[in-house]
Amino acid sequence: MMKILRYICLALIMLNLPATALVAFGGTAGSVLSYLTILLLAFYYFLEKKTEPNWWLLAIAILYFTISSLQYSGSFTFYGLDFIKYLIFVICGYELAKRVTANELYVFLFIGALSIGLEALLLTNDFGRYSGFYLNPNVAGFICIYGYSFIYGLKSTTLKLIGQFLFTLMGLLTFSRTFIVIWILINLISLKISVKNIRIFGIGFLIFSTLLVIDETVGLNNPRFEQLKNIVNNENVSTQEISEDSRTATWAKFYDQVLESPFFGNGYGTFSGKLGVLGAHNTYLMILGEAGIIPFALFLGYIGFLFYWSYHFFKQSPNLIMQTISLSVFLLANHNFFTFYYMSFSAIWIQYQIIKLKKETANETKYLKYDSV
Repeated sequence: MMKILRYICLALIMLNLPATALVAFGGTAGSVLSYLTILLLAFYYFLEKKTEPNWWLLAIAILYFTISSLQYSGSFTFYGLDFIKYLIFVICGYELAKRVTANELYVFLFIGALSIGLEALLLTNDFGRYSGFYLNPNVAGFICIYGYSFIYGLKSTTLKLIGQFLFTLMGLLTFSRTFIVIWILINLISLKISVKNIRIFGIGFLIFSTLLVIDETVGLNNPRFEQLKNIVNNENVSTQEISEDSRTATWAKFYDQVLESPFFGNGYGTFSGKLGVLGAHNTYLMILGEAGIIPFALFLGYIGFLFYWSYHFFKQSPNLIMQTISLSVFLLANHNFFTFYYMSFSAIWIQYQIIKLKKETANETKYLKYDSV
């Protein structure tokens, strides 16, 4: 029963089913699945054995939501529900993450990535970018690169090759520039594991060829794909075209507001688009702009913790530093860390893997000391 409940919770979180239901079937279905996610997580927590809570994210969440409420001008019910739901998610979701294996999470990421391809084949659009269950191509790009990072923690060569092909192809269908940059970075890091990993760049060329076939079949109709083809064909592409819709230009619109209230922020929703205004598209900037420097510094400390220890355990689990890079860089282009639960869950899963490795290392050290005596 617990395994079934765990898989249902994972599907609701990692496949973004509440938001998908909202778009496909309307507000009622979306709301029902959203509250069902929280209720099932709470039920899972009630039935499961309790262990140490996630103090990192609890402290960050309490500081962020509390301080950002001081200048909040919207509906208190809306704010209160977001706060309570996220606290429940952090407390209960952490117990869930402790019992989710790498293979289990990999499967759900794989299914999520497949939904992007299905949308491209069955629901082609004039926009030319696809997102599957995740509704936003940039967010879908995060799922693909996070899943791609997982392959370096798998033992099966077959699963690795399948994952490399699928996550890369689906990621390219999102036409997320962030995905492409991180994909290149991760594969360069993989050369530290083995020089043989250089073959992935050859697989990347094969995947790009597959994309050309898909373009001929369904017509991707995407300006970024045309730019990419022009680069490959050594044709001129203007710098203005490549940098169009740049995130840095979006961030710049919020800098003055940050300087106006650096300690207590500008209030909940002012940088995340919840009050009907443009969002900052940057989680770090959002936390700083809405709640000030204290939760911002703590969140940077949390990301620093993930970076330091995932790098420390590179030999044991090289996938962790790659997943940390994928998450932290994508947060530069997305402001929904506290509302897109699959992003928070991705961070929580890395965090617990680090804690588990630290405990295993400490136990091994104790055993060696005892054995030497």
